[in-house]
Amino acid sequence: MIERVWGGNTRRGGAAGFDRDEGAGGDAHLYGLLPVLEALRAGSRRIERITLAEGAHESRLHELLELARAAGVVVRRAPRAELQRMAAGANHQGVVANVAAVAYRDAGELLEQLAARVGTDAPPLAIVLDGVEDPRNLGAIIRTAECAGVDGLFIPERRAAGLTETAAKAAAGALEYLPVARAANVARLVEEFKERGIWTIGTDAEANIDYTDWDWTQPCALLFGGEGAGLRRLVRERCDALVRIPLRGHISSLNVSVAAGIVLYEALRQRTLAGAGAYKTR
Repeated sequence: MIERVWGGNTRRGGAAGFDRDEGAGGDAHLYGLLPVLEALRAGSRRIERITLAEGAHESRLHELLELARAAGVVVRRAPRAELQRMAAGANHQGVVANVAAVAYRDAGELLEQLAARVGTDAPPLAIVLDGVEDPRNLGAIIRTAECAGVDGLFIPERRAAGLTETAAKAAAGALEYLPVARAANVARLVEEFKERGIWTIGTDAEANIDYTDWDWTQPCALLFGGEGAGLRRLVRERCDALVRIPLRGHISSLNVSVAAGIVLYEALRQRTLAGAGAYKTR
């Protein structure tokens, strides 16, 4: 058995980043080669300028320079000390970009986009995090979710990690592709999913269903709780079903991002085996 719901750590029984510049009218610094590359590839955010460390190897920057040239983005060189200051002492890997700040998606619009896929050959798969407070866990879940084909992720507006520089670093570019929205009330969000024909599946130590026994070919929203406390009671009680990850070893905990990866790739496995046209509706 595992903790009441997987949080940052769960108990039996029971890369580079983003730095907001508040003094620059909402602009931000995106730092690290991979995140800047993904921003250029996706084209989802306006990049004002890219600063490269003097002496950086041209070979590893070839694609970045080509994409920047094609997008008309100014590229400049500067001493590493300047990049260190721009990145607030974090590991910038010799690359810092001035970009528009990461914007959250509107929760209502994202919910309707997910609902529009109910009954299609590509049923929605969403994640709801109920109070995950460690930004590294948030970023890691975003990265895994994007890789597993998740369509959207929701986080609470309060008492939870947001899209900080640390979260973006752990996401390693996935924020360019996975829409993230903030929900004022997670318990109400669960009801809104259900009203739109999307199953809400929580994770709980005391669940009677193993995660491998749930039918993930249905439209689903998967809920994970915060570190230590797990899903809040009101949220847990509103879920359509609860599932668990069995633990068999001596170590009695799972990190929430690991737990999310386990469940998400079971969902991906089932959906891959089902193939087009085999999906069920609520």
